Amino acid sequence: MPTHAAELSIDKILFSVPEETVRRLREAPPGAPIIGQDRALDALELGLGISAPGFNVYIMGASGTGRRTVLNALLKNYKANQDTLQDIAYVCNFARPLEPKALYFPPGRGSYFRKTLQGAVESIRRQTLQMVKSEVFAAASKRVISAADDEENRILAEFETSMAADGFKVIQVKDEDARSMDLMPTVKGIPVSFDELQERAARGKFPAETLNSLRERYYRNLDRMSDLFAQVRDRRRVTDRAIRQLKADSAAPIIDNELAVLKSLCSRERENKEALEYLAALREDLLSRVGTLTEPFKSPARKRRFFGRYAVNLICEHESEKPYIVHEEVPTFANLFGSIEPAAGNEDPAVNGHLRLRPGAVHRASGGVLVLRLQDLLSEEGAWPYLKRILQSGKAEIQSPPSGNHMPSILKPEAIPVDVKVVIIGGEHSYDFLYQEDPDFQKLFKVCAEFDSVMPLTDENLGRYVAFIDDFARRRGTLPLSDSGLARIVAHAARLSEYRTMLTTRFTLVTDLVTEADFRSRRAGASEIDGKAVSETIENRRYLQKLPEEKYAEMVRAGEILLDVKGSKVGKVNGLAVHDRGYHAFGIPVAVTAQAGPGNKGVINIERESGLSGEIYDKAHLIIQGLLHRKYAPDIPLALSASICFEQSYTEVDGDSASCAEFYALLSAIAGIPLRQDLAITGSLNQLGDVQPVGGISEKIEGFFDTCEILGFTGTQGVIVPRRNLSGIILSDRVEKAVTRGEFHLWAIESVDEGLEIFSGFSSAEFRDRVYTVLRDYAGRMKEFR
Repeated sequence: MPTHAAELSIDKILFSVPEETVRRLREAPPGAPIIGQDRALDALELGLGISAPGFNVYIMGASGTGRRTVLNALLKNYKANQDTLQDIAYVCNFARPLEPKALYFPPGRGSYFRKTLQGAVESIRRQTLQMVKSEVFAAASKRVISAADDEENRILAEFETSMAADGFKVIQVKDEDARSMDLMPTVKGIPVSFDELQERAARGKFPAETLNSLRERYYRNLDRMSDLFAQVRDRRRVTDRAIRQLKADSAAPIIDNELAVLKSLCSRERENKEALEYLAALREDLLSRVGTLTEPFKSPARKRRFFGRYAVNLICEHESEKPYIVHEEVPTFANLFGSIEPAAGNEDPAVNGHLRLRPGAVHRASGGVLVLRLQDLLSEEGAWPYLKRILQSGKAEIQSPPSGNHMPSILKPEAIPVDVKVVIIGGEHSYDFLYQEDPDFQKLFKVCAEFDSVMPLTDENLGRYVAFIDDFARRRGTLPLSDSGLARIVAHAARLSEYRTMLTTRFTLVTDLVTEADFRSRRAGASEIDGKAVSETIENRRYLQKLPEEKYAEMVRAGEILLDVKGSKVGKVNGLAVHDRGYHAFGIPVAVTAQAGPGNKGVINIERESGLSGEIYDKAHLIIQGLLHRKYAPDIPLALSASICFEQSYTEVDGDSASCAEFYALLSAIAGIPLRQDLAITGSLNQLGDVQPVGGISEKIEGFFDTCEILGFTGTQGVIVPRRNLSGIILSDRVEKAVTRGEFHLWAIESVDEGLEIFSGFSSAEFRDRVYTVLRDYAGRMKEFR
């Protein structure tokens, strides 16, 4: 029977990038600096260009694919929305000090307002101090005080006269440092104390009735004196108010004159009602505190509190024609949304609380772009929900972080409008996850710029790739790269993509290779980085990362891992698996064995029965059983009890790339036909018997090659691969050399029948007849048994 499973020729196995191609492309003008991400570029331009709500941008892709490089290149030409740019400041809310008030200014005017107001308050303070020392103010103040003193003296004199007529004298009593007034009775015009009168009355020298009458009048007159003193205190308060009003009346022209410039500024261009209202409130507050304004400060702390009350806390300052791009590398809650500093010591938190407000990245980026990394954002408690709240409401309120390490602040500053374009950089599949799990996410991040990890290997892309590597070498200051060095790097970039027709866009892996090759070349005293140096660097990197691979090789060499790479056996096939460490992957052969006999249990998956199989592996076993019945026993019941096992496998097995090996082992066990052990196979099956491509094809081939090298080459060994995987075969130099020498071989198959012919030497029809005969015999035995 004819077969398409011919051994692959050398030209279909070997892969390289011709030096002549690299040389030709290096001579061409350099292409665009952004390569291989046209789709992501279009998405970024869309998201950055639309100012409508919800059109924030989410960048998704693997690390090292140029996500930040592309973004930064676009942001160089980004123009902030000039209509939304504004300076934002917090000032004292004189009516409610715990609720600082926000003021808004055109770009650049906030700083001018702050400096001008500071100068105005200092000037007001200075002029009022001079004013209270002036002769005019002193004379007016003296008139008010003199009139009050005259009136007070008159009232006291009338009271003393009244008391003298009633038989009492007003006296002053000194008690320690305090002084007070009291009444003393008089006898014939001479003051006599009640104690002495009491003694006289006891001796019969003073009428008791007269003494009792004096006591009664004494207490009545004390009440009159108390009322008198209350009246005096009221008059003194009136005098104090009159002095304060005199100070206020005198200071008002000074205050109005100093604030006139700011009022004019806020009235011009677009009327700033909030600032005008604040200036009016500030004027009234200064007048109400005119006593503090016109007296020397008793301490530096009082001076700070006074001027701090009228200070402007400019938290957001912009300049026209400048893009506001903020990359927040440490997006803690405070760094993102601002914070409230705690009050010092026992200081009242309501005193100048507006000066303890600190801005965050959302304030600095207002009117521009805020760039964040998803992993950092999600690691900070409360950051993600609060960011969504800001994007939904368009307002941000500075508050304490929602964690146990921060005491909540009693300050509640006014929420301020924030117009910011948020760009979040996340890993692969992260947008899909958030889109499904977070209902708010899909409304807020409507643009996904997805970065591919590979790009087509075309002349245009290759030219850009070469230019990128050359540019990196110049910027990093490495040795120059020869054509052979560049060709070898590009070939390695294709291997990293796992396709001959592709190049990886994980540029950090490529630049790291250039850096390491430069180190090796310099240490060897070379003047350039050539292909040999690059190959040695790749092998050295593999050496540094292959410790587990070497441990496995030691067990193979010692016979602890039971593998056959020569001869033939029934029910045993060499399958191939990949051990992926993330930064290094390597292939390992696995002995796949099967046993079969008559019965009714079907094909038993030993891995599943022992709890070591994944869902995809279980699915592959069901496909194997269906394919066996359809192709080899279509008209008879499948009276079979068989088992399939991954020998010496003690961890979970998943994936379907070994389904070809398992199927062949099962057929061999049923038919009793031995299969070649000098071959290994990888590939998955569908129910029609087609061989489907698998991942890690190059690593799997190299894994079996290394095992054959350990156990001894026979010249007949090789690997059977799916034909649909041919574009992904990019082998290491050592394997390519062995293939060239005829020590190692590759076959490509499209169907299960082609592989059977290579493994057994039987035609697929002969093998099928043998399996059918055995299964029919099994069915007959089971019928007799029943």
